Amino acid sequence: SELTSQVLGQIRDAGFDDVIWLNGQTPKPDPDQTFELICHHAITGSPEAFRNAGQGRVVNGQALPTPVGYRHYLEVIHSCDLTADSPREAWDAHAAEVLGAFNDFQVLCALRKGPWGVEGLNQRIAQKLLAEKLIDKTDGWYAGRPVLVTGNDYNLGLMNGDIGLTFSVPWDKTETGEPKTTLRVAFPSGDSTGGIRWISPSRLQQLETVYAMTVHKSQGSEFNHTCLVLPDRLSPVLTKELVYTGITRAKNWFSLITGDAQVFKDSVSQQVVRASGLALRLGEQ
Repeated sequence: SELTSQVLGQIRDAGFDDVIWLNGQTPKPDPDQTFELICHHAITGSPEAFRNAGQGRVVNGQALPTPVGYRHYLEVIHSCDLTADSPREAWDAHAAEVLGAFNDFQVLCALRKGPWGVEGLNQRIAQKLLAEKLIDKTDGWYAGRPVLVTGNDYNLGLMNGDIGLTFSVPWDKTETGEPKTTLRVAFPSGDSTGGIRWISPSRLQQLETVYAMTVHKSQGSEFNHTCLVLPDRLSPVLTKELVYTGITRAKNWFSLITGDAQVFKDSVSQQVVRASGLALRLGEQ
């Protein structure tokens, strides 16, 4: 419709304060360029792409900082000046600050498999972070690695969907009594105290890296800035409900990157119909 075209045009041209379609001007963008755009956006948050470069927004009387990407939380990690002699409360406060910074941005996607899914995007983003020297490896455990718990672990008090961050801490000792740096994963305590649970990586069994997560996994979460990545071809999971859920995970800033503009338009015309316990995805007539 004319109204839909007008709204999409405004999104493409940063006509709204809080929403941008980063490659909406290109109907069928080059995949390699799109993946490069995703990685750049994941690191920086692309404040320059938003209206007024993301500056000057006031919400509920509070001035908002400009949009950020993953560089933000990693810089907070690297700014740590705590030592082996620092009290555990100081380490807890540092971890809470970094976890808060991580919640400032999240890449969401519709799929799990393939280059446009969680697996492909996590790998690409990690490689870009390594190239920018924001992390020191991309495989296994490393300081800065964000992880998503994918199954309940009642022994550790972790639930499916919990997010933790990996820190390098000098709490262990060598045989001569010198501080020894090891890795620990910090999770919010899950109660109203705002505390931190520190868990050894070896105790964590059901998890995945979470530079990108599926929209499905993001339900119940909220991030200051959310980027929704849609693939280059339509699939049954791409419905208007999924797009709506992705958009509503964003508290203050939302960005969209598409592998094919038509896929976005077609997604919002597909809806989930529930009947007899089954979800059938049908196009709106």
